Amino acid sequence: MLKTKYLFEIHVYRLKKNAYYDAMKKHIDKINSKMQIPMDTEYLRKQYGGDWQYNEIIGFLKFYQYGANQIRCEYWETDASRKVKTRKKQFIQISDSYCREPFSRNDTNVNLIKAIKSAVEHCEIRLWKKKRHLDKKLFNNTVEHIIWRDVFV
Repeated sequence: MLKTKYLFEIHVYRLKKNAYYDAMKKHIDKINSKMQIPMDTEYLRKQYGGDWQYNEIIGFLKFYQYGANQIRCEYWETDASRKVKTRKKQFIQISDSYCREPFSRNDTNVNLIKAIKSAVEHCEIRLWKKKRHLDKKLFNNTVEHIIWRDVFV
């Protein structure tokens, strides 16, 4: 069995952040338009489903080093056939090799970053076809500040 080393994780969302909050605002406005005295906004936010970042996750991409020269990705997703707003989620592994990106330990850090970005882009394209959104904010802010040659030891 080849050794594996987890590198990082990217969250997969049902829809984009702006679309979620736009729908939440419409929901709150619709309810409050029917009331003589508006309901508490925080109560209605919670009723709608809470904050996007933690409540709209439908999957995870877990990138790892496979053997000596390959970056792979596990894909975990909720087990529901329809991806809708819900409070009950159970995640199952869809694939243990959602992408396979070769690399060389002798590559420069710039080339290793390119390989990692290529792996993420491959997954993003596959999930875009399903209208999924990746939250790459943390990844984009850190990927170029890590010395990957030291990670892939």
